[in-house]
Amino acid sequence: MVRLSMRLGKQHGIRPNDIVGVIAGYADIPGAVIGKITIQDKNSLVDVPENLVGKVLSKAADAQIRKQPLGLQKA
Repeated sequence: MVRLSMRLGKQHGIRPNDIVGVIAGYADIPGAVIGKITIQDKNSLVDVPENLVGKVLSKAADAQIRKQPLGLQKA
């Protein structure tokens, strides 16, 4: 698993289901393969399988949650 970081957190009203839904939807991967999610005040961390990191980063680059860009990158 590889840990990814995003610029959205508790202050933005983010929930784990939001993160799974957006990443799985944009990257076209099953939500079940997404690992641990840690939501902090200003950012969040999510684990994805190593073989899917490139796909997730490229496809979810333009993704938004609640009209806010994810800012997804390797942690």
